[in-house]
Amino acid sequence: MSERRLVMVPGPINYEPSVLRELAVSGLDHTSPEFVEIFADALGKLREIVYAGKEHQPVVIAGTGTLGMEASVTNFLTKGSRVLVVSNGYFGDRFKELLSRYPVKTDVLRPDTIGNGVEASRIIEAVEKGGYDLVTLTHVDTSTGVLQPIREVGKKLRNTGTILVVDGVCSVGGEEINLVEDGVDVLFTGSQKALGVPPGLAIIWLSPKALEKLKELKEPLSPYYMDLKKWVEVMRSYEEKKPVYFGTPAVNLVVALRKSLELILREGMENRVRRHMVLSEAFREAMKALGLGILASEKYTAHTITAVKLPGGIDAGTLVSFARSAGVAIARGLLKEVNYFRVGHMGPVNANDVIATIAVIERALYKQGYLSRLGDGLIRAQEVLARHEF
Repeated sequence: MSERRLVMVPGPINYEPSVLRELAVSGLDHTSPEFVEIFADALGKLREIVYAGKEHQPVVIAGTGTLGMEASVTNFLTKGSRVLVVSNGYFGDRFKELLSRYPVKTDVLRPDTIGNGVEASRIIEAVEKGGYDLVTLTHVDTSTGVLQPIREVGKKLRNTGTILVVDGVCSVGGEEINLVEDGVDVLFTGSQKALGVPPGLAIIWLSPKALEKLKELKEPLSPYYMDLKKWVEVMRSYEEKKPVYFGTPAVNLVVALRKSLELILREGMENRVRRHMVLSEAFREAMKALGLGILASEKYTAHTITAVKLPGGIDAGTLVSFARSAGVAIARGLLKEVNYFRVGHMGPVNANDVIATIAVIERALYKQGYLSRLGDGLIRAQEVLARHEF
């Protein structure tokens, strides 16, 4: 039983067995005709899941989401560039920390309270006043479960010289993203969350505007390995079925990525987003039925992760430890000023996974003396799921 665990942290997640089996492929090297076909197919499917046009260029690099974050900003900055960081949590603030290593001017725009996003009007006003070269938005901040809307800002910046970079680590594959309609110039994610592939791939999408900026910019701040101009050449060559070398691709992970993308597109992105919405609603409503609060305000609620506030006297660490000992992995909160825990419900997660997670949280609260009876959260979740015919 110790090897059976339901992983409901905000990533890495539980993976489809068919995706994991792809990791065991042998006999493929990065220049083999078979792998070239697989890589080209995966790149095409990456466009589909975010509704990108053919002129958008996906890039897949061996590395983590943090590598994607650094590559996504440094390639578009030179010494003295101005950056506006829109932060709604720990990972929004990470942009500020990252950029502090480079000779650029960075301003941070935060919401009025933890759990809110930043109003689009405030972002647009700040850009118009600040003359920023680049703006970063965290679509879903893993620390707070806050979803920051993109489209209004993206449309405003579309025809300007400002590059819009979106952190999609906790959203791509689970939230609605349309690169063309949203006006996103650079989107990045990691493989281990809603895309449903084990950690190890940084994935970046570049708009035509971003690709043009890459050509124009002299002496960008990007480190050698993160030089997107080089990686774009590699990706285009693979799509033309002509493998070239800059850094060795993570062959087995790319094969697994192709399989996961196949499953995602078989489900259909509209259906996938709807599933995430229904399951997240069921989980949130269950937590409310137990008398617990949701950290993200209703207007800015994500569907891939929920951050749950605990009342005084209930220790988050004890609750998380109990859940893990019972075979369900959930996560503590990252913000020290809030007593809370986090549950990820993304990727191939299903209704049974959510019900099992609610049940173990109820037992943990019962053990700590917070609940006098069990089942209220489960009943509420079942009602939501039944209403949506899930």
